[in-house]
Amino acid sequence: MSEKEEYYFYRKDNYSTSSADIEYASENEVEEQSTQENLPVRPRDDTSFKSSSRERSEGSDGLSSSPESPVTTENRPFQELQKQKGEMSPKAAQEEILAQIQRLQLKLTELREVDSTSSIGSHQSHLQTTSSSHSSHQRALESSLGREANFQVHSSMTRSNIGETGHDDSKLGPKLLVVSNRLPVTVTRDNNGTYHFNMSSGGLVSALKGVKSLMSFIWIGWPGTEIDPNEREYVRNKLREDYSCFPVFITDEQANLYYNGFCNDVLWPLFHYVPVPIVSSDGERKFDFKYWQAYSAANYRFAEAVLQVYQEGDYIWVQDYHLLLLPSLLRRRLRDVKIGFFLHIPFPTSEVYRILPVRKELLQGVLAADLIGFHTYDYARHFLSVCTRILGLDSSPKGVNYHSHFAHVGIFPIGIDPNTFHRALEDSNVQQRIQELHEKFIGKKVLLGVDRLDYIKGVPHKLLALEWLLTKHSEWMHKVVLVQIAVPTRTEIEEYKKLSSQTNELVGRINGKFGTVDHSPIMFINQSLAFEELVALYTVADVAIVSSVRDGMNLVSYEYVMCQQANKGVLILSEFAGSAQSLSGAIRVNPWNIEELANAIHEALSMPRREREIKHWKLYRYVTTHTAEYWAKSFFQELDNVVKHRDELRLSLPLLNVKSVTKRMSNARIRLFLLEYEGSLCNSKSLAELNSPTSTHIKILTRLCSDPRNIVVILSGRSKDILEHWFGNYPMGLIAENGCDLKISGVAEWRCLVSSTETEWRDELLPVLQYFTERTPGAYIERKKHSITWHFRDADPEFGSWQANELQLHLTELCSSLPIEVNSGPKYLELRPKGVSRSSTVERLFSILYDEKRTSVDFCFCLGADRCSEDLFAFIHHMKDKANGDSSSSISTKMDAICCAVGLQSSNADAYLQDVEAALAALRELSSHTSATIVDSHLRAHTNALSHVHKPRRRSNAKTK
Repeated sequence: MSEKEEYYFYRKDNYSTSSADIEYASENEVEEQSTQENLPVRPRDDTSFKSSSRERSEGSDGLSSSPESPVTTENRPFQELQKQKGEMSPKAAQEEILAQIQRLQLKLTELREVDSTSSIGSHQSHLQTTSSSHSSHQRALESSLGREANFQVHSSMTRSNIGETGHDDSKLGPKLLVVSNRLPVTVTRDNNGTYHFNMSSGGLVSALKGVKSLMSFIWIGWPGTEIDPNEREYVRNKLREDYSCFPVFITDEQANLYYNGFCNDVLWPLFHYVPVPIVSSDGERKFDFKYWQAYSAANYRFAEAVLQVYQEGDYIWVQDYHLLLLPSLLRRRLRDVKIGFFLHIPFPTSEVYRILPVRKELLQGVLAADLIGFHTYDYARHFLSVCTRILGLDSSPKGVNYHSHFAHVGIFPIGIDPNTFHRALEDSNVQQRIQELHEKFIGKKVLLGVDRLDYIKGVPHKLLALEWLLTKHSEWMHKVVLVQIAVPTRTEIEEYKKLSSQTNELVGRINGKFGTVDHSPIMFINQSLAFEELVALYTVADVAIVSSVRDGMNLVSYEYVMCQQANKGVLILSEFAGSAQSLSGAIRVNPWNIEELANAIHEALSMPRREREIKHWKLYRYVTTHTAEYWAKSFFQELDNVVKHRDELRLSLPLLNVKSVTKRMSNARIRLFLLEYEGSLCNSKSLAELNSPTSTHIKILTRLCSDPRNIVVILSGRSKDILEHWFGNYPMGLIAENGCDLKISGVAEWRCLVSSTETEWRDELLPVLQYFTERTPGAYIERKKHSITWHFRDADPEFGSWQANELQLHLTELCSSLPIEVNSGPKYLELRPKGVSRSSTVERLFSILYDEKRTSVDFCFCLGADRCSEDLFAFIHHMKDKANGDSSSSISTKMDAICCAVGLQSSNADAYLQDVEAALAALRELSSHTSATIVDSHLRAHTNALSHVHKPRRRSNAKTK
């Protein structure tokens, strides 16, 4: 494997949301290798396999095993193979790797057989399981991250950290882990090598004071500077003991690529509706994958730090766009972890967000959180739309369902700490400064702007509006002064240099045009001010102008309101600032309309005292109630409620325990497997040709069929011709068109279960379907013998849903007098004969098995995904109750049954599996308990049939070549 190939393998493993495709490929390779060499494939529980394969794919995530780990010695040949790979032929190297993987799998199986309570997916429940593996890809990641040689993450990392810091958090109960890009502590080092720690007092720091009353918390973040590797232990202990902080150590070079390169140069402008150019001013690509690699690696570093202090039951709250990948990195290791994420900047519309080259990876990363918070409804709406349009997910105002995990979405406008301003206004120095400013601006109206000199803040718009005001309303000449505080930011970036130059030119032009010897209409302060000075300016200003062209929230407006209790000043607020949706007492404007902004300034200056008092009262009441502390408590309480609901749902619908299923089916004489194809064994697609079974499907199903005790039946909405083409060469039953046609296992002919064969209704309904198809780009009509399906999976998500709702209304009205009913499913509408359903067909199947085959089913395993499976699950439970409660039943004297839903949306199921990959893994494990002799003979018997099914594809590829 070349160095480049190793890198891409490492990227896919570390930063894709699901590595299931890699897991199954590895499993298939081992099976094929064993079959070719006549080696027995050892039956394994799914947990063992998934743990080992996950560790292979995630070993490069830097979770080093302890020196005592038994897997370490097993990996030595693999490490030696890496060193010798240049001397081996590709084929020999591949064979050696496969053999080594098999040895690792068998060893890990033996290690985990002691755990009798494991189930599918439980490999993610503990860090110890994940941290017990090495792989060659870990070395690549460690090299890319520049990991220091003396930094080891042991399987007992939490306990070792307790020993380092002297804190035993396990006795304190659950805690909150706040993860942000920067720590609230600034770490600096003087010329003598002494480290200094200064606590900052930002808005987030003030907000989280309220959470302290609910539970203790630890703050995890970057200390802001590179720490010498030999002194990191001292800094870590100092921050943990004195400030309840835990540092993430990143080199200055990595921080520059991650923070300046990707966060501030790619994500920040794009999320504020500034498209990322193809190349920068120096000719280099603006979006360079080295920045993305640094961002991914930094998120991994944060995940590594969280896992060092995390204990079961802790809550994790991830802050802002710097850490969009972090929720998924944590979820992959800790399945039941409680994760909240809050975005402090705007979330753009789908048309803007889709520009981002790594758009899917970032979405998949944040969707692993339990609760995703936004400042405004608009941002939440944009996020839901992006998930629907880019990932094709079903969303609702409550959130998004992604791989059986429901990510809730909430709206939590952040506020400020009013007490800070109350105390400042009572300070004698502040009062003295207020009096001085009143004397300075006597006889004049003061306009105030407080902004960073950023292109999203709209400072030039504000200056142009003042110029327009003085031109059109000459009565304000020499009576108005604009105090504009423009705090420099990112001065090394070319775009900000240009903005600073343009702003200074505007200030000079306007002052030169309207100024006199003793008066300048603009006081431009290009620096930050002390807090006391800022409070004094807030107090004396008659009007505050916030002219942001795009702003996440903008708390300057809140601060101004808190300082205007006496003056009752007027707030002019851009409608593009997040706070505009909360502060209804402000004059809201479009800053791009310079004339409108100038007229708003004139209105504010001319507003009567009574009107100012009413508007200020509305603003003040909101700011003092929706504080930063209220924001933090609201988010945390909502996160707690979401997690409790999630846990209750999982208790009512547990994860399928394959070992338990195997035990329950082991003594059954006849076992029926009812397997829904689309949605359970493969992801649904509108075109049947795209849903053909893969070699993985064929292997699993033929292995299930090879046991004479098993009856395997595939349920599908496709026609019998398609199912016959896909599965006709294999000994399994088939149910086509959702119950219209039935084929019994071992019988060649199909049975039609539709009482009426009249098709006159097609002539009446097809024109309606064609009409909507022509007007819905991407829609498709699938015509079958007994039914018709209208697919809109490939249409625009929102428009397709609107059209489907409209079409369903038309069809329901037209079908009221026809023997046809309209059924809706995920991304499709189906017209089929009344009285036909999967449950009725399965009932007929039971009768045929008993009456014609003299077969009574002892055990039934039913796997389904969409709403059509709910009735089937209910029917299986009814059959089970009937058989076990009525000894005279003709179905069976006793019958056990398990209904499993793929996803968490089912209410009639007994258990669930996360997704299609988990369902295939479960079936593979169930099939592995079939007699090895029977399996081998049947696999050999079906080799020709398998190659026949895939032969046309190979022949086509050969022609293409």
